[in-house]
Amino acid sequence: MRIYFPLKSLLIILVLSVSAAFVSAQSNQPAIATLLNVEGTVRVVTLKSPKGRRGSHGLLLYAGNKILTSAKSKTSIEYRDGSRVRLFQNSALVLNLSEEQSTSKRTFKFQLTLKSGSLRGRFLKGLQRTKIRTPTALIGIRGTSVRITENNNNATVSLTEGQVDVSNFSSKVTLNPGQWLADFDRNTDLAQKVGPIPNLLSLKTGEYELDFQDGKSKQLDFSVQIQNSISGKSVKRSGLVIFESDYKNIRLPKRFLLNERGFARVLLGLDPPNSDDSGFRGLITIRAFMDDDGFDDVSEGHLVLKILNLGKNRTLLLDPDKGVISKED
Repeated sequence: MRIYFPLKSLLIILVLSVSAAFVSAQSNQPAIATLLNVEGTVRVVTLKSPKGRRGSHGLLLYAGNKILTSAKSKTSIEYRDGSRVRLFQNSALVLNLSEEQSTSKRTFKFQLTLKSGSLRGRFLKGLQRTKIRTPTALIGIRGTSVRITENNNNATVSLTEGQVDVSNFSSKVTLNPGQWLADFDRNTDLAQKVGPIPNLLSLKTGEYELDFQDGKSKQLDFSVQIQNSISGKSVKRSGLVIFESDYKNIRLPKRFLLNERGFARVLLGLDPPNSDDSGFRGLITIRAFMDDDGFDDVSEGHLVLKILNLGKNRTLLLDPDKGVISKED
């Protein structure tokens, strides 16, 4: 007995089969990033959830996923190499591509599209090649702390660390640390728009050289102030600040608010370095950035602490005439 299917039914079966195969193939792809620190309403659009599913801390992200943030909402996206993107309110970001490169060292190739809104990216030097596309520009990133805003076919790019190549339909420029391109469109002559970032986050503490020979932890008092980049004068402007560091044994303050004078004092804890950390060279880098949109005109704060006598044992000798003498082995 032969069974006949109408052509329309066959087409439906074929489409469903192809779709199922595509979904299956997508599900077998490795995760490329993780969603972290979700605040407010964040949605993740996927092939299985075209209307978007609610984002949550720890959610795995895949190539092709689109992250949407609503008003007064934000989140972080962390890639496998440790690079991070902080996505601010009313933004739409697509994770187009993440590929591990066939090189002697573990490196990655990232491609993202910021359709609208604002982000801050911290991409690790030497570990990745990143391109971020917006409706206005293409930004090529090299080991960078960068902020990008895209709204109504106008973009702003500001750079604190590393280098970025920015191009639109008519021109291309390279930004160096402390420079920005403010409010440009697809046809702007970018060379005419490059300028210094107007303001900066100033970080200060009372002690920049630390000695952990006694094996005890230390606590440092930091002052944080928004200042004009040229005059050094204080800027009265409140906003949230996040600290970050590449030092393992650090206790950073939780996100804090600058007061109406653009100023805050915070405490930071440091434990002695691990004796088995052969890669540590005695320098602790600390960064601070404004955790909200609308702060592209404020360069990130940055300072370096130095640990003295790293890896050296100190012996105390008692001399009858000179007293206690410190000797390094």
